[in-house]
Amino acid sequence: MSRSHGKPAFWRQHRTNKLVPFAFIAPFVLSFLIFFLAPSVVSIGLSFFRYKGYGTATWIGLHNYASLFSSPDFWRSFANTAFYWAVPLIPLMGGSFFLALLVHSKMTRWPKVVKPLIFVPQVMAPVAAALVWRVILSSNGVLNSLLGLQIDWLGNPSAMRWSVSMLLLWRGLGWYFVVFLSGLTTVPDELLEAAHVDGATTWQTTIHIVMPLMRPIFLFAFVIDSIGAIQLFTEPNLLVGSVSSTAGAPPGAAPIMNQVVGNIASGQFGLAAAVGWLIFIVAGVFSIIQFRLFREEK
Repeated sequence: MSRSHGKPAFWRQHRTNKLVPFAFIAPFVLSFLIFFLAPSVVSIGLSFFRYKGYGTATWIGLHNYASLFSSPDFWRSFANTAFYWAVPLIPLMGGSFFLALLVHSKMTRWPKVVKPLIFVPQVMAPVAAALVWRVILSSNGVLNSLLGLQIDWLGNPSAMRWSVSMLLLWRGLGWYFVVFLSGLTTVPDELLEAAHVDGATTWQTTIHIVMPLMRPIFLFAFVIDSIGAIQLFTEPNLLVGSVSSTAGAPPGAAPIMNQVVGNIASGQFGLAAAVGWLIFIVAGVFSIIQFRLFREEK
């Protein structure tokens, strides 16, 4: 009797143990299906239609993609986004890695003070950061006054992209400083001490030991930076956009995300969906290339 009564209890407990993990991940799965997967499927279908957000959607095939590829504004915004990725890339990664090396090597006094100071720009809200830099880059601002320049950083089409790049560099330095500083903690001290005993200089140790061991960290940083640059929207529109209108950044400085927002605002939902999927494809291609460049050598 005891065995016959114990068996159902065992199976009930076993079934409960198997269902508990699914109960914990169910909220994420539901939110993923409702807020990501379903909208993604709808948007890729919508990119083949002409739709104003109401009424009947009209099938137009690849016309949305063809019109984007033939649009000068699309290619100009694509070039602007490529500029915002390429120009700050080397000083951003190099500067943040150098700062991380200084702090990690104990060459910096008061590291508990230096670390928060470097990270402060990342904590600052984008709106506040843009307002500060509008003052710095104004015609009579700090930068022109200190350097004796007369550059219209916020109005000259050839200077606007450089002003946005300076803002991106200033804001991103603290974030990647923390990323690289965390990565440096994974480098074994025994290897560094052995290299020092063998007579290796700091430069040789950094190039031949530290950087190869931090390859996954560099991969993470480059992929995150590339995706962030492709999705860039806030900083250019706040910094060089017109204060008296909602048009955002002018075409000479507008990022690719402005194509999505602008098409939605004008009621061209199919065109906006097509831009979104092109951005997704570009981000995926960039990520694959970087994974291949930074993959471990066997």
